[in-house]
Amino acid sequence: MTVRRFLRKLFPTRVAPDETVKSILIVDDDEGLRDSLKDILEEEGYEVHCASSRAEASKIARVTFPWVAVVDLKLPDGAGTALLTDLKNIKPDCVCMLMTAYADVDSAVMALEKGAFYYLRKPVKPAELVELVDLAFETIRLKKEKEKAEDSLRSRNQELEEIIARLKKIID
Repeated sequence: MTVRRFLRKLFPTRVAPDETVKSILIVDDDEGLRDSLKDILEEEGYEVHCASSRAEASKIARVTFPWVAVVDLKLPDGAGTALLTDLKNIKPDCVCMLMTAYADVDSAVMALEKGAFYYLRKPVKPAELVELVDLAFETIRLKKEKEKAEDSLRSRNQELEEIIARLKKIID
């Protein structure tokens, strides 16, 4: 069973955390790969923005605030790991995936330490990309649900504390 089928069984419909969640940023200096990934993800219903460098990606991210970023490890103006830091500063809950044709243990460890959600090897398989992006958005949705539940729990705890304080006043 593929990851996608497993996720579809767990989560029959792709529910976005909110209306803006469908935004993805693809950063790679290879125009052909960028266009291919964009086509694949747009076919799945995502809004895709593309950049060929770290500087361009930072500019786009400041305007679009993407929920997911797929970033090449080697960019013409710096390392993809540095861009991960930029993206986390722009949008702390952005889920970032690094991709590279030069996979090694050191770069994978560095990517994960910088907060990468996943480390893709080129050539990127379309099905794997879609599965990972779906998983990233499901992770975002679950984090949002958790935050909402925690807020609700804090609110109820505060209400209970107020009730207890009133009861103590009545008893005293």
